[in-house]
Amino acid sequence: MAKLALKGGDPVRKCPFPQWPEVDADDEKAVAAVVRSGKWWMYSYSARELESGAAQGGSRVEAFEAAFAEFQGVKYCLATTSGSGALEIACRAIGLQPGDEVITTPYTFIASSSCILNACAIPVFVDIDPETYNLNPSLVESAITKRTKAILPVHFGGNIADMTRLSAIAKLYGLRVIEDSAQAHGASLALNQGAGGLGDVGIFSLQQSKLLTCGEGGMVTTNNPELAELAWSLRHYGREKEGLWYEHFRLGWHYRMTELQGALLLAQLAKLPAQNEKRERNARCLNALLHGLPGIQPNRLNPETEKPAFYLVILRYNRSAWDDLNRDLLLKALQAEGIPCSGGYSFPLYENPLFTSIDFNGAYSPFRMGRERPVDFSQYRGSCPVAERACREEAIWLTHNLFLGNEEDVRDIARAFEKVYENRRELLEDEG
Repeated sequence: MAKLALKGGDPVRKCPFPQWPEVDADDEKAVAAVVRSGKWWMYSYSARELESGAAQGGSRVEAFEAAFAEFQGVKYCLATTSGSGALEIACRAIGLQPGDEVITTPYTFIASSSCILNACAIPVFVDIDPETYNLNPSLVESAITKRTKAILPVHFGGNIADMTRLSAIAKLYGLRVIEDSAQAHGASLALNQGAGGLGDVGIFSLQQSKLLTCGEGGMVTTNNPELAELAWSLRHYGREKEGLWYEHFRLGWHYRMTELQGALLLAQLAKLPAQNEKRERNARCLNALLHGLPGIQPNRLNPETEKPAFYLVILRYNRSAWDDLNRDLLLKALQAEGIPCSGGYSFPLYENPLFTSIDFNGAYSPFRMGRERPVDFSQYRGSCPVAERACREEAIWLTHNLFLGNEEDVRDIARAFEKVYENRRELLEDEG
């Protein structure tokens, strides 16, 4: 039995996994062309330049919006400065008002709740499905009240949430659906139903860790022309397309993307299909290699999935099958074997300090509007046991760059798990 690297043995893997993002000459050429043009924002081109052809294709941002809309199978796409900004636009576009409620997941990044709070509305947390870590549709209806305005599911790790059931619930109760597709670039259900076009309005993130990136950025997507017009206006200081330049019709933001980002994204988008196929192939390979290993189970994909997107490969750890070995010690041992991995979130969203630092119930609090009972986020402690278990003892995250290499890279991950399992009792002695 090989000695654990944590105990001075040789690690399973000594070379690094593929780095992210992947950069080539096409990226450099695309950005350099914009730099040389001197036209660095999307409204640099005059109508005369566009009509004469001197604009050489026009705005790179607008070209990217069109390309991504086609790629994702949605009618409208608007590029923004961040995924968080896209969420803010989505909340405003559906008419979210102070005191409204939005049902969402406690197992995701804070932006999925802060966008609700920034509209002075209330996130209502519903537990996640134990096999997918996505919002559990079976628990949603019991959380609906007269104040509920929308449902905000997250396609966590790139795995599309159960939009069939969630959309049916929304339709039954007259609710909007904001689709957080921040991690699901390229994911789709059958019949080309792409993530970001399954609800009323969707968003994507283009932050550096994401499957498609320009460092920082985001997108609003929708198949609804009215919501698309609103999103365009909200991104652009409340202007309207037929209005004067200094005529503003509603309160909006400056959430426009730069031409440098648009050019880089066009080059990166060309690589995304092949990258996604490679990730899928390697993720399935890892699942097959780990199939017989006790206590390690991959999260279940939405059965309606046509094209998956693996932003994360998430494994569920059952410590009882490892003689009660603590997950954090398992992670430490895997890391020593050369496998980058983590347990993900340390706690569900509602345990963040901001939920106690905000004065939700003060005399002048907009969060109180239309509410009979005080806002109390402490009520969620213990009410979302699946999310709490995932955070504290179960989830193991493997990031997508680990799956951009070859099958031997994946075999190293499996070998490390097997090696630690064989030596688990030695680790248990350390715990004792």
